[in-house]
Amino acid sequence: MTKTMAAPETTYFKKALTSFVKSAAKFDVVCSVRGSSTAASPLVHPSRPRSQIHTLVVLDSSFNPPTVAHMQMATSAIQELQRHHLSSSPYPISMRLLLLLSVNNADKASKTAAFEQRLALMLAMAKDVQAVFKDTLATPPASTLDVPIDIGLTSEPYFHSKSAAIAESSFYLRPDFASAPDSKPTPEQVFLVGYDTLIRIFHPKYYKAPEPPASIPHGLPEHATPMQIALTPLMRRARLRVTTRPDDQWGNEEVQHSWLQTIDERGGATENWSSRIDLMSGTYKGASIVSSTTARTAAKEEEWEKLAEQVGPSVAAWIKLQQLYVDA
Repeated sequence: MTKTMAAPETTYFKKALTSFVKSAAKFDVVCSVRGSSTAASPLVHPSRPRSQIHTLVVLDSSFNPPTVAHMQMATSAIQELQRHHLSSSPYPISMRLLLLLSVNNADKASKTAAFEQRLALMLAMAKDVQAVFKDTLATPPASTLDVPIDIGLTSEPYFHSKSAAIAESSFYLRPDFASAPDSKPTPEQVFLVGYDTLIRIFHPKYYKAPEPPASIPHGLPEHATPMQIALTPLMRRARLRVTTRPDDQWGNEEVQHSWLQTIDERGGATENWSSRIDLMSGTYKGASIVSSTTARTAAKEEEWEKLAEQVGPSVAAWIKLQQLYVDA
């Protein structure tokens, strides 16, 4: 099968990438997908919220490719947040899901799938996520879900700077009209991360003393560490929903929960970082091993049934159509 690099998706996203890089912006939304939309075209331009968004769920990944584990992280988070909110309010919470791709990854060099192909895979994943919600419309709280999904780019490599770029962007700012609620100018961010990513977020090696010295967040002592200065605004602005990763490298779930108890020592006496972190079970109900690496191997060897265990149907169809990873 011949690669279809001139597909509308890749053409659209390649132009979006070029425009983003030239703009020198730190964050931008390049595509929006609504569950209520029946349009099959990928050329869905960014759709700014028409009303205030309470919660922005952010899945930041290399999406190389997005797997069913990524999907489960997103769908379970949205459904649980909605369920928790409905337990105290008769009205559904206003949410959006942001699939975020960094063009400057702090740990992983760009390889295999080009960025425009990854964006196309993110669009395919968005369709798979919306399909999950559509299939469960009869079951509350899913029946209340019509969650727009945004596909975004960032030039920032670290979570604290990504979070700041999103918060400073006009895209999610409170709508500027008199009747708009003014309790919060920007939505609360909920970052979906794996346990291995949690360890990296709180590793001191990523935080050097800034030059010139950065201003110390209000409430921190003058001797605050570079990590405290960088992460305090993130932890005051956002929550981290962490999927545990029991294995030989990271230990079992008990070990991972125990590590979380030490996190407040890193934040300092005035902060309570552990209260902003939720640990969720990392067991995926399906294939025994789910990973982007396993998915790429299945695609390379054209083992399509195995690939279907690793990724959603729209993602699998795009990989097969484009023959991604075959030459990897």
